[in-house]
Amino acid sequence: MMSKEIGQFEILSGYNATKPFIDKIQEASDANRDSLGFIRKSVFDEFSRKDCVYVMVNKNLFESCYVGHLLFNERFPRAKIVQMFIIKEYRRHGLATRLINHLSTSLTEQGYLSIYARVAEDLVDANTFWERQQFYVQRIEKGGASRNRQIIVRCHELKSPQLFPTSGISKDNPLGLVISPSNIIPVFLLDLNVLFDLAPRRLRHDEAASLFQAERMNLCRLAISNEIREELRRTAYEGKTDPMEAYIGIFLSFPLLKDNDDNTLIEELASLIFPANIGKKSLSINDKSDLRHVATVIQHKLAGLITNDARILDSARKIKDRFGIEIVSPSSFKLDIAPPENYEFEISEDSTLRLLEVFTEDEMAIHALLSKLMLSGSAIAAGWIPNESQGRIARRYAIWCETNLVGYLTWSPRDTVGNMIVRVAIDEAHSQALAATRILLIFLLEQLVQYSPRQIRLEFPQHQSYIREMAIGFGFRGAYDQSYLIKFILGRVITQESWKSCQQELATKEGIRLPEKIPQYSSIGQHILFFAPDGNRRYITLDELENLLSPTLLCLPSRPAVITPILRSFSEPLLGHSTQKSLLPLNPVSLFQDRHYISSSRTLKYFKQGTLILFYESTKQNGRAAIVAIARSRQSYLKPCDHLGEYDFRRSVLHARNLTKIGKSNMKTITVFDNIFTLTRPVSLGFLQRIGCGNPNDLITTNAISDDKLQAILNEAFGHG
Repeated sequence: MMSKEIGQFEILSGYNATKPFIDKIQEASDANRDSLGFIRKSVFDEFSRKDCVYVMVNKNLFESCYVGHLLFNERFPRAKIVQMFIIKEYRRHGLATRLINHLSTSLTEQGYLSIYARVAEDLVDANTFWERQQFYVQRIEKGGASRNRQIIVRCHELKSPQLFPTSGISKDNPLGLVISPSNIIPVFLLDLNVLFDLAPRRLRHDEAASLFQAERMNLCRLAISNEIREELRRTAYEGKTDPMEAYIGIFLSFPLLKDNDDNTLIEELASLIFPANIGKKSLSINDKSDLRHVATVIQHKLAGLITNDARILDSARKIKDRFGIEIVSPSSFKLDIAPPENYEFEISEDSTLRLLEVFTEDEMAIHALLSKLMLSGSAIAAGWIPNESQGRIARRYAIWCETNLVGYLTWSPRDTVGNMIVRVAIDEAHSQALAATRILLIFLLEQLVQYSPRQIRLEFPQHQSYIREMAIGFGFRGAYDQSYLIKFILGRVITQESWKSCQQELATKEGIRLPEKIPQYSSIGQHILFFAPDGNRRYITLDELENLLSPTLLCLPSRPAVITPILRSFSEPLLGHSTQKSLLPLNPVSLFQDRHYISSSRTLKYFKQGTLILFYESTKQNGRAAIVAIARSRQSYLKPCDHLGEYDFRRSVLHARNLTKIGKSNMKTITVFDNIFTLTRPVSLGFLQRIGCGNPNDLITTNAISDDKLQAILNEAFGHG
């Protein structure tokens, strides 16, 4: 019946139209003071006279019935929402959204820049609604003393024409990350010694070759300064032409600008690079030449300088902190980590997917897939298919189902400036396309953790819905009309001990500043203060922050934690912590980031959302007798054994045949967990006994542990470098 009446709803505005409904508005407000607060009747009349009230009505042949209202205040260039209300029986039909959109349209036309709303932190449904309307958390204030509430102040930035950009905070970019446009490629100046290393018999030839291959993949652009020409002229033999002088003519060239600040800049650089020379001896000709190279980069705001000079490289961090430019060696663009092993994944009884490193003989199939996905030959050559020699700087992997190519992934771990660009493509017509997408993204995050903290730009062809849908669940974000998503990988378990160093590293590498002091845990939905790269103060929930930085765990003081036992035969496939590679295809559970831990119904109370789960591998089956992994509980619920189906079992290591191994009771607790970290330093039974949580009765079932014991375990697992 309600659906038939949807079209009869109308929004009224203006004093004459809204005045007849003021009594209804006050009645609704008084009946919902807990969420709307108290407002006198005279105030409603005042807002109506200022045209700051919208009334939603349901019109029929005889009358217009009150459905809800929106009360707001205007003070250019911002507006504040005072009350938003829809009668209960009319909810879930998008009426509140219609009121918000009506207000947004009106304010945008008038040139307003933003709308604010104040919502109590404990009103979960209300906060969820405002989050959907793209009202991000700007700050948190203390509410009135009578209720002792925390008030979340939310802001929505309007797309009004303006002379300055918005902050960049949105559901598409919650952390306000600085996104480099795809057509802007970082430009590096080359030092002369790097150019000489291109000669075949030079010791650093391979490093220099990798650098120029990186340019061919559009990871960077190489340029020279006019200072190089001066160096060549100074070192040339009289009467002979230096072939290098002709060669450098193919590069972009930047001059050292002469102005009043030139000497000041050179002197400051000298104090950073050659501090031992200051006040003791004059700089050599080559030293002064090196300073002019760095000064040229700074003056033209280039990405950085590529050099082999040890003194300049030793000063790289100080120069970056002061001027924001990179000083790197050619080796930064060369792979020096052995590629991971190939994998097989059991998808079903008769289907297996293989994740294999790509070689030259695979390129024809990859080119065919990319062409099928409407990528141009130029785009493919520009970075999607590096040639064999470019294997020095790029990783390439493919997913195969028998002889059919299902998916392709490539990235360059040594892209040291701006976003690390990752490219992925899927043949969505294949029956295993969804599983292949999941495998590639999980594999990618596992590999990129070693380069964290790092910002990732995930590029893909148009109309790749599987990639977009799956990547959002892994913490990637981006606009629906863009063929790329972004993510920041932190890749750490952050403890009280490591909070300060992590906070400093995030600020240095990405401009995201967390609080100086680690916050106390109150709930997974608590709001964490951070400063975005633009310097603005923002708030984000702990749950969302961990998702966006995943894989990561923020082990805040007082965060609830449990130790739960698991047999070795279950722990190795569920947690993936075994150091010995299996010769058999991996269990289907490895296809999922969010996995299921099935336990007795009595354990439900321990696995509340946000709880840290410490997995203890027992001594049975030659187990390690140690905590081997830590993860985060997403949710937990009860389910009868006869209702467990393929969805539950595929995300677990159990099946109907072995379910009785964890108890004979019919009701089971299903705990969904993610952000799994296997411990490179397992916490032994002996250590657990020393801190008072290793008694036999403590480890045969799930038990909560105190915060001091949690912190001791974390320090033992992660406090040794």
